Amino acid sequence: MDTSKANGFQGPHGDTLNLLRHDLGRYNPRAVVVFGSMARLLAGIELAQPPNDIDVMVIGDLLPETISKRSYPVACELHRIRTHRMINIAQILRYDPRPLALFRLYGSVLARRHCIDVIAACLLLGPEYRNFGIEQIEVDGRPDERDYSIHHVLLGHRWWKQLKKYAALRRGPLKRYSDKLAGVYEFQPRP
Repeated sequence: MDTSKANGFQGPHGDTLNLLRHDLGRYNPRAVVVFGSMARLLAGIELAQPPNDIDVMVIGDLLPETISKRSYPVACELHRIRTHRMINIAQILRYDPRPLALFRLYGSVLARRHCIDVIAACLLLGPEYRNFGIEQIEVDGRPDERDYSIHHVLLGHRWWKQLKKYAALRRGPLKRYSDKLAGVYEFQPRP
């Protein structure tokens, strides 16, 4: 999504996005991605009420714990993901058989007691995540129809775009070994 729309966003939500961009940018994360209701609002989707918080995924290795304790005009829920973990999620989507990939993604929900890996997979796959077999969290016993792939990149556009392209190119388990032999298995971002 075009960042100028977020830059021109008014009020406490816009102030919070600008503060997040400034505060997180000092630590050189690989990417900072806004998802959830705020991303839907930035995408022009009408909401019944303004978001009561901003969900942010910060991908990088140098983010100190103290950054998540800062007070912003709108409450923020920062989800820190180390770079190698995010790349591992992309490799799961690219190479693992779908049943094993889903097992690994949903198994991390049980282990970590949070669905951030599943959300990360939705963001990486885009709207095609449903075709991959990822089910949404149910609300009141009904399937959640919201699109969890909608997101807005605050920082790290180029790296994020390359990682999404890497994850979305399905190679399957048989091509994993040929890719390793050819030296193209690992995610290598271009400068």
